[in-house]
Amino acid sequence: MVPEGGGEQKHLLSGEDEIELECVGDPDTEPAYKKTGWRQRGTVITLCALTMFLFADQNIMAPNLTAIAHEFGFSDRERDAKLGGEISFAFFVMGGPVALLVGWLTDLVERKVLFVALLFLGLCPALATILVTEFWHLLVLRAVTGVSIGGAMPLVFSFLGDMFPARERAKTSALVSLSIGLGITLGQLVAGFAGPVYGWRMPFVIVSLPAVCLTAASWWIIVEPERGLSEEGLQQQFEEKAEFRYKERITPGKACGIFAVASNNLIFFQGIPGCLPWAVIMVFLNDYLTQDKGMSVQASTVVLTALNVGGCFGAYFGGVWGQMCYNWRRHSITLLMGATTLVGIAPVVWLVTLSDPLPPHWVICAVAFLGGWIGYITGPNVRAILLNVNAPETRGTAFAIYNLMDHLGTGLGPGILVLFMQGTGDDRTAAFVSAVVAGWVVCGATWLFTGLVMVRDEDRLQKRLESSEGPE
Repeated sequence: MVPEGGGEQKHLLSGEDEIELECVGDPDTEPAYKKTGWRQRGTVITLCALTMFLFADQNIMAPNLTAIAHEFGFSDRERDAKLGGEISFAFFVMGGPVALLVGWLTDLVERKVLFVALLFLGLCPALATILVTEFWHLLVLRAVTGVSIGGAMPLVFSFLGDMFPARERAKTSALVSLSIGLGITLGQLVAGFAGPVYGWRMPFVIVSLPAVCLTAASWWIIVEPERGLSEEGLQQQFEEKAEFRYKERITPGKACGIFAVASNNLIFFQGIPGCLPWAVIMVFLNDYLTQDKGMSVQASTVVLTALNVGGCFGAYFGGVWGQMCYNWRRHSITLLMGATTLVGIAPVVWLVTLSDPLPPHWVICAVAFLGGWIGYITGPNVRAILLNVNAPETRGTAFAIYNLMDHLGTGLGPGILVLFMQGTGDDRTAAFVSAVVAGWVVCGATWLFTGLVMVRDEDRLQKRLESSEGPE
């Protein structure tokens, strides 16, 4: 049985060091997009490596939250409000408007220049953290780094959307999601073990220094893909007209048209509730296990590392399984996403409600690993859907809006949790459980609804691309 969307396609990264445009319908030929051999492979590997280093900085404060609070003279409540709430707000939310600008520029200018500039923008403040002496110094530096992380993701997926066809995008997105998970794991490991010994500032330097070197080298490695070259709806034009180039670019009207796509609206909507549980996990859980459950910093870091390692497996295999579902029945990818989001509630709630005395440490780590595995399955698949329902010239902007909504959820989440805790007499456990259950129930239901409109939105896009005539 031939899956939806055409015959079998070979992987993008095979081929010689030359540009070829061939038919995608024949299973014995390569897909019709630009091939540059080892440089194409180098582009994908470099994008993933830089993504890993960039996200290593995202949660690097979590293992040492209390140590930072003590240095600045904060009480426990101020620790949660300032380091958990205000820093997260600055990191995730303040960068949102700038990320929207970056998303717009992604669809207009050479992406490699923009990407390298953004990386330096994020890595230099991370290095400068070694010089922090006041809370407001840290607040400003984290806000700038948040701009970099928020702006980089639209660029990465704009690259990959033009390099891979729809039938490979979930698997490719899995590589990026795996890189994100590895980065978060790396950052927490370095912070959890180096922080108590060398101080909470040193992990920023350890993570950022090699990333700066790789960023400088990436200028000579990354290849700028041609827009639209992997789209099924454009293959006939590329095959019949040697001079054909997809010249469409973002306009205000096309930006508004992003909200006319039902799948986009559902994806954007789930951003805030869907990321609320991750605010619990990424910002507070490490410190919560230490301060409220009596673990050492190293022991709680191992638990979070187990969760993130499970997330790495979930991100990769989630993309592989999602691609299998998509190639079988396109809408079934959303069934996988919805089901795993709902099931993922159980292990996280178990971690938050650990009884005293604590279970064996290996049991806690095993449940954390399972929770990470299940929780990360959705990530690569939602990004693949976003690529599949948006045109090449609007993907950067669409991903910027998606990141903004995710960042609103992650950034506002700690502040919302602080309000929950104040309303429950500083009961962290009750606030965390409420956030996890409410957030992922709404998110899981949204994914099930997305399956009702996703295929229609994809087909409409490909029909519009087929009518594109290109330049004379």
